[in-house]
Amino acid sequence: MTDVVTDALVASEDSETNKARILMVDDSKVMRKSVLKMLGADFDILVAEDGAQGWEIIQQDNSIQVVFTDLNMPRVNGYELLKLVRTSPDDGIRNLPMIVVTGAENDDQAKELALEQGATDFITKPFNSTDLKARAMAHANHNRATKTLQKISTRDVLTGLLNRRAFVERLSQDASFVVRHQEDLTLLVVEVDSFNELFLKIGRQGADSVLKQVGKVLEKTVRQEDAVGRIGLARFAMSLPTASADGARKLAERVVRTVESFKARLRGEAILISVSVGGRAVPVGVRADSDVLLKQAESELVPQRARSQIQVDRYAQGLEDGPSFAGNISSPDRVGVRTDALVSIDLLLDQVREGRVDAARAMLTPALQRLAPLWVLLTKEERSRLVADIEGPA
Repeated sequence: MTDVVTDALVASEDSETNKARILMVDDSKVMRKSVLKMLGADFDILVAEDGAQGWEIIQQDNSIQVVFTDLNMPRVNGYELLKLVRTSPDDGIRNLPMIVVTGAENDDQAKELALEQGATDFITKPFNSTDLKARAMAHANHNRATKTLQKISTRDVLTGLLNRRAFVERLSQDASFVVRHQEDLTLLVVEVDSFNELFLKIGRQGADSVLKQVGKVLEKTVRQEDAVGRIGLARFAMSLPTASADGARKLAERVVRTVESFKARLRGEAILISVSVGGRAVPVGVRADSDVLLKQAESELVPQRARSQIQVDRYAQGLEDGPSFAGNISSPDRVGVRTDALVSIDLLLDQVREGRVDAARAMLTPALQRLAPLWVLLTKEERSRLVADIEGPA
């Protein structure tokens, strides 16, 4: 069985011996005490006096497995709490089992409205401890199983990081978040250099160990609000909401230094391990397409040994197929601006240097079209000299 599946199943088995965490939201002190008395021996119970307090607890505690809520409460009532939960950008919150506690004052119309807002189940007062416990256990077990399956399906088997699909989904959520809150978003893509050669030299087990170690470095480097995923054979990505391009570049430099400090040896020979890092920074207020953003960041990957600094270019909005950059960070203390034309020429030359003649030819016309507006800046003499240089000796 794979490591990640084993870890998930072990976590699930461990949680069987631990108490499931239940949140009871009710403005009645008597009701809160009754639930504590009925469920306290079998569950870890949290209580909230109204929907506002309940929502605050839900956002802060991701270990909650089931929520019981009254409908009629001050400040934020049960209907409003249901809506907050079901419209949350956090999948864990959005999918919480929400059991509505109803009484004589709640008619069928009230229940229908609660269902429309996302109620999972109902329990009617007065209830006995057996019924309450059975309902809580059933929903807690279902929630635990669902989370286990989600963890398995969204995690990379080797490293335990987010897989590509899950990472792109998270990146899309981060892109929406930063627009709403007027914050920066920076995406970094990290790739192990010459991985195929490394694989042939140290074998599959050794290469897998390198990938695991790189994944651990990335996880330890980022903040709690960031996301890390393995998106290719030897390629990783980091979504950094609220991080500026400059801050992300410094983080990338730490990653590069840490990986280069790895002490790997094969039959007494030191093995050099390095990573390349490319990035894109999304300006405040711009809604980035996650697939395009990722493609643009991946296009920035240049072997670290072939460059003197890490670049984090600006996200090119509206470009589906390729990077036409507005700017880049090329050193710790300087922000340089490159025109679309110059970047196009750089990319074209990269293709030529790598022997991709057909790709270079396909990029030639668009590159020249971008250069055309610059032609008017040249004097007649400069134009003649440039044409002569291009044509070369007769």
